[in-house]
Amino acid sequence: MQKDVGMNVKMNQKCFPEIIQLSRGERVDEGGILAAVDFVNHRYDCADFRVLPLIKTYMCYRDLLSQETVKQIKDALLGFKYWLDEPGIDGMCYWSENHQLIFHTAAYLAGEIFPEDVFSNSGETGREKQLKAAQRIRTWLEQKFAFGMIEWLSNTYYEEDVAPLCLLIEHAPDHHVRERATIILDLLLLDMAMHSFEGFFVGTSGRCYEVQKRDPRMADVNDILKHAFGILDHPTDQTKLSTLFLIMKGYEVPSVFKKIARSQETMIIRQGMGHDLKEVKTAIYPHDFDHLGMYFWQMEAFTHPESIEMTMAMFQAWKLETNNFLHDLKMVQMPILRKLHLLPFLVKVLNPATQGVAIQRANIYTYRTKHFLLSSQQSYHPGEFGDQQHLWQLTLPEGLTIFSTHPGSPMFQDAARNFSPSYWVGNGINPDSRQHENVLILDYHLRQRRGFLESKRQYFVHFHFPFHLFDEVIAHDTVVYARKTHTAVAIFANRPHEVGDSELIYRGKRLCFAVVVEALEHGDFDAFQTRYPATAFSCAFRRVAFQGTHDYLLNYNRDFQVDHQVIEPRQSRYDVPFIAHTPHNNHLSVRYEGAEYEAHFTEAIRKMKEE
Repeated sequence: MQKDVGMNVKMNQKCFPEIIQLSRGERVDEGGILAAVDFVNHRYDCADFRVLPLIKTYMCYRDLLSQETVKQIKDALLGFKYWLDEPGIDGMCYWSENHQLIFHTAAYLAGEIFPEDVFSNSGETGREKQLKAAQRIRTWLEQKFAFGMIEWLSNTYYEEDVAPLCLLIEHAPDHHVRERATIILDLLLLDMAMHSFEGFFVGTSGRCYEVQKRDPRMADVNDILKHAFGILDHPTDQTKLSTLFLIMKGYEVPSVFKKIARSQETMIIRQGMGHDLKEVKTAIYPHDFDHLGMYFWQMEAFTHPESIEMTMAMFQAWKLETNNFLHDLKMVQMPILRKLHLLPFLVKVLNPATQGVAIQRANIYTYRTKHFLLSSQQSYHPGEFGDQQHLWQLTLPEGLTIFSTHPGSPMFQDAARNFSPSYWVGNGINPDSRQHENVLILDYHLRQRRGFLESKRQYFVHFHFPFHLFDEVIAHDTVVYARKTHTAVAIFANRPHEVGDSELIYRGKRLCFAVVVEALEHGDFDAFQTRYPATAFSCAFRRVAFQGTHDYLLNYNRDFQVDHQVIEPRQSRYDVPFIAHTPHNNHLSVRYEGAEYEAHFTEAIRKMKEE
């Protein structure tokens, strides 16, 4: 196996900052470029990130570099391993949603640069490599337009989707690839515009990490947000991949997206993205490695009854026994199990905790006002294992965030896989979560069947609650009230809380909560507390009830009722007043405050109209 250099190294210096100077026609110290070349030559995980700025530099700025550096870039690009089916030992993750597009874009454009050269690792010519990558890119783009992002609303991984799209928009030789990449970049920016508060991208997320959850100012997409919408005002970090967005020429952010991002109007945003595992085989065709197999792996769905047979076929065909992330699959690499189709049964028996790694269908509900943003997943696989999914977040003024997790522990201790689930990342066991406007109901059942590879289960739930950032906090045993500027929040629970380090801790094997947030009229925090007394909340058997502006009732893993009306958790691709989406003809239009945007994906056409 290849050495893993750890997250701090992999996710640091993804781009050499001198590329900004190169884009201005200035010569630079070439040390940062050569460091990127060395990282790529070692094939460390996330080497593909570094390949993108190297390709950009070779295509656009090589006249500003020494001949030796240009040669080293060329040698690195010709010797790189661009996909799982190529030979060679490496430490790279290829399969997650962002990595797939990055690898295919790198192969496509490297093939365009060197069409007649032979790529030493695969033995292909550049032209052969480009043709293969082009089809994979088309598949990726088509899936994203039709189904949305698997790593939904990720303020880390949207940056890594934006970067390859920028290179395709500027440099793809095929008009349809260029225009469709432009449309997908548009849709990512639309997501960021809709789920933003005070300029930050703060919705529920398919993959989100501690630092970004606790402080929106640390999100990887912030330079993109600043450049696209002009709300944030901070120094840019030119070591991020988002630098490729900053130097891109010829792309115009639709003005309607800017209006949405800057709006202070109250909005309800409902979106559906991705698929549940049981839906994938019906939605994704053909059932080969490049389509069905890689869609499962975009979901990180390796060890599930629905995917395990495909996973092991790919594992064997591509000889992945030495891969840092997948080598433990050797435990079930038994010909008799595959021949008798016993792998799905084995997975059901073992119930591996790794099943929680899969990022399944997102049913997003976001309530956004000028005073706060509350965003959550609707009934995301309650009682099942979780990983990096961020199921809800309340964002208050000045970047103050509240969210809860059931702390889990990583299933593996090696450097490549030892960071989730954890104390603040993801969940060990997922709650049932339902939202209606400014009220969120949560129900954690922690007495679920144990799983193979599951670490010792914790029997508590905690809320990120930075006491020192609030203007007022009034805490009782089972209800906590807090105020930030002109916004008040209350957290109701069926157990008393303990105070930790910027956290509220609740112990038990069944833990229920209601979270309500409101803008205060005339700053009347006392009236807010009177309006929502502790008696408004109750939890018994498998039911959680809350009486507020409406009557709320959650029957665990069944129905959610508001004023006795059942609210279905499943969301359509877009259920937003200002968006019209017709999947059958691949058309989408956005109209807001007099500005318009239209995309026809199949025809690769986008139109914009100013107010």
